[in-house]
Amino acid sequence: MKDEIQLRDHIDGRRDEFVDYFKNLVSQPSISARDEGVTECAEMLAGMLTELGATSRIMPTKGQPVVYGEVSSGDPDAFTLLCYGHYDVQPPEPLELWDSPPFEPEIRDGRLFGRGTGDNKGQLLAHAMAVSAWVETSGAPPINVKFVFEGEEESGSPNLGDFVAQNRELLAADLVLISDGTMHPSGAPLISLGNRGVIGITLRARGADRDNHSGNKGGVAPNPAWMLIHVLARTVDPSGRILVDGFYDHVRSVGDTDLQIISRLPFDPEEFGATMGLPRVDMSKEEYYRKIMLEPYFNISGLKSGYTGPGSKTIIPSEAEVRIDIRTVVDQSFDDLVPKLKRHVAEIDPRVEVLVRGIGGMEPSRTPADHPAIAPIAEAIERARGTAPYINLSSGGSLPNSVWPGVLGVPHVGIPYANADENNHSPNENMDLECFHMGIQTSARVFEALARARRAGTL
Repeated sequence: MKDEIQLRDHIDGRRDEFVDYFKNLVSQPSISARDEGVTECAEMLAGMLTELGATSRIMPTKGQPVVYGEVSSGDPDAFTLLCYGHYDVQPPEPLELWDSPPFEPEIRDGRLFGRGTGDNKGQLLAHAMAVSAWVETSGAPPINVKFVFEGEEESGSPNLGDFVAQNRELLAADLVLISDGTMHPSGAPLISLGNRGVIGITLRARGADRDNHSGNKGGVAPNPAWMLIHVLARTVDPSGRILVDGFYDHVRSVGDTDLQIISRLPFDPEEFGATMGLPRVDMSKEEYYRKIMLEPYFNISGLKSGYTGPGSKTIIPSEAEVRIDIRTVVDQSFDDLVPKLKRHVAEIDPRVEVLVRGIGGMEPSRTPADHPAIAPIAEAIERARGTAPYINLSSGGSLPNSVWPGVLGVPHVGIPYANADENNHSPNENMDLECFHMGIQTSARVFEALARARRAGTL
């Protein structure tokens, strides 16, 4: 208990120092979609890891570099935890909707505002700062800790799988810990056991080689916008069910244990709606969580065709395009679904092209709820925060976590530290500094809990 109090007080005493690190990292642009500042950010982050007590190096990939670091407990047989995060960020546009410049971090009302605060710079730094606290108070953490911080997550992590495959021995670990996404909308801590996958698709239709007059050529020239509308209407019904033949073949059935975990989660329709800018969520608790965690979703993220400027331009457009992201659930796969979607679209209208964005998206992944690391991690979170965590079967968003069991052969667990209204991917992205601070305290306690479980022979 004395050591625990010393560690807690040490972290409390370094609040301002840790916030300065946080602000500096956010101030460095690292937009992987535009290759803007990513290498410079990797160099800054590697330097921070070294300053915080870890060995670090920048490791190249076919794309953006990985920042690797490690700290030894001094015992090669100790539990080894690999902490994953990403230092790249989304583009900040539209800039006019930010209350302060996205790469000039500003503290307002106890929050740090800036692109990448919650997604994911503040969260990955929490692990490094927890290690630093252990090094400063005890000489070393109680477990071996490794860091893999990649620079391409916001671009689909196209090279992470190859990087892991090429460095299996270096990355060998007992568990992978990911802090990304948000805590429960109620403010309660979470343990996330997995995530949905994502497949990026573009549907494109072409008509004539130019726009045509909608009066003189209407009914004669093909309209690619209508082509896409007809395809979309026959792909998803009004209830949201996906009509592609065989799409649900590999969706894992919802079991009693899943429903029991869902039953323990809180649900406030107004509170949850507020995180989306809605008055309320008009569905039951079970329906909400099943849709977010356990069911796939076919999303239209953008439509483009014809003229939408001021005034009128009565044309039959020559092209139309729709951007789609398909959120998949555990046991579904890119290789199974993409051919099915292509056949489906071809049967409706062979003139519509199905183009895959990226090289395979992110596959879904989930760790079993009875994994022996879950109990000590839950205990550590409760010790750090004074509140027991909820168990989340799967986060709704997508992360490249399938590489850990699929390539490295190691299970993964998520402990998100960001506030539910972090506005990630949107203007005025932010992270509550109390959430940031408690993330450091939580990681420090998780290290000790895993060490204790290893000594007890339960892990």
